[in-house]
Amino acid sequence: MINAEDLRIGDIVQTNKDCMFPKDTLCIVTEIHPDRQYEDKKGVVSLKAVNDDDDGPWGTWCCNIDGVPVTPEILRNNDFKEEVEGKYFTKPIKARAGSSLARYLAVERKKYAWAIFIKYYNVTGYALLCHIKYVHELQLALKILKFNPEIKV
Repeated sequence: MINAEDLRIGDIVQTNKDCMFPKDTLCIVTEIHPDRQYEDKKGVVSLKAVNDDDDGPWGTWCCNIDGVPVTPEILRNNDFKEEVEGKYFTKPIKARAGSSLARYLAVERKKYAWAIFIKYYNVTGYALLCHIKYVHELQLALKILKFNPEIKV
């Protein structure tokens, strides 16, 4: 279950039970309504199926949706270069004008999550940005870093 406050329009989620869509349908969030009347439901979202076979969007409670886990396949499909099989992926970050340090985004698998770092070529230091588990969290991190937040799942 995801709280409405943790979602952004355009996030990719999946249904965790049959509602307006069958269970495990991949959907895109089109509207967010944090409904305070039913605290156990955690808000309402409007969803549109990723495959776009439907005439939605359709509304559902946030308790009926879950995040889509980040997998190596998702990272590969989104132009991350696999450095260590299934564990470590990189993507170059466009350098600012006048900057001599080339940076890249590194996504590394940890025990129960993924860690996102900014690293510099030929420099040993790095900056940990955040830990993520789900595609919608990866989308937010990419958006903050001014990458295209659209993800191919």
